[in-house]
Amino acid sequence: MKKSLTFLFLLTFLLTSCNFPLAQATPDMALVATRVAATLAAAETKTPSTIPIVPTETQPALTPFPTVTSTLLPSSTPTQPVGDPAQSLGEPGFQDTFTNGTSFGLNEPYEDDAIIISVENGAMVFQSKKIKTGLRWRLTSRNPENLYLEGTFRTISCSGSDRYGLVLRAPTYSDGYGYFYGVTCNGQYSLMRWDEEGQETILPLTPDTRILSGNGQINRLGLLAEGNHLRLYINGVLLTEITDEGIDDNGYIGAFVAAYEDAAFTVHLEDIKLWTLP
Repeated sequence: MKKSLTFLFLLTFLLTSCNFPLAQATPDMALVATRVAATLAAAETKTPSTIPIVPTETQPALTPFPTVTSTLLPSSTPTQPVGDPAQSLGEPGFQDTFTNGTSFGLNEPYEDDAIIISVENGAMVFQSKKIKTGLRWRLTSRNPENLYLEGTFRTISCSGSDRYGLVLRAPTYSDGYGYFYGVTCNGQYSLMRWDEEGQETILPLTPDTRILSGNGQINRLGLLAEGNHLRLYINGVLLTEITDEGIDDNGYIGAFVAAYEDAAFTVHLEDIKLWTLP
C-alpha cells in the first residue's frame, strides 16, 4: 500500500512538472536579419512619451520613467557640420532602398497580433493591427559606434501621437535596448534610451513646425552619434543636440513604430542610409 501511494505521489509530481517554464533557445546572432520583439507591451497613459515598454512575460508594476538630465551642447563648437549631413558626408557606406527584404530578414513578411512588417514596392511597410501594444522594431546587422543614420519615411495612415523613427546602438536584436529617435503624426519629436537600467526619456515630445504632419507626408529623419554627443535632424535641418552618457558602444541599426491612436497606423520606410564616422 505504501508503495502504491509513493508511486501515485511521484506520478502526480511528474505530471504537474509539465507546467514548469522551459528554457528558451538562444537566437542565432550570426543571422544578417533581425528579429522583432513581438511581445512588448506599453502601459496605457495620456502621455505616450513616458510609456515604459516591458516584456509581457514579466509584467511588473508600471510607472512613468524619469526624464534624464541632458546637457545642450554649445552650437558654436560642433565637431560635424550642423547643416544637412547627407550633403556633406559623401556617399553612405550602407544604403537600402528595399528592392528586397534581405538586409532586414524580410524575404517573407513578419506578422504578430499587433503588426505586419513586410518589404514591398520599394519600401519596408509597418502596418499596425491595434493600438498601445508598445514599440515594434526591425534591425539590420550593421553596427558602428559613431555614425550618421538617416531614414526617409512616408506616412500612409496615422493620427496624433502615432510614432515612427530610427533605432541605433542596439546591442542585440531582441531585448529592446538602444536609442529610439521618433516623430509623431502631429508634428512632435522625442528621444528615448533603453538600457540595462530601464527606459529613459531623454527628450520628451517637443513640437516643431519643420516636421510634416498628417497622412501622405515624407519626413527624412537623421541621427548623428559621435561618442556621447547626439544630434537630431529632420529633413536635413538640425533640431537639437545633446550629451548623453547612456549608450556609447556600437550596436545594430533600424527603424521602429508605435501605434497609439490609429489601429491601422501604416508608415513606409522608403530609404535608409548609414555613414560610419571615425
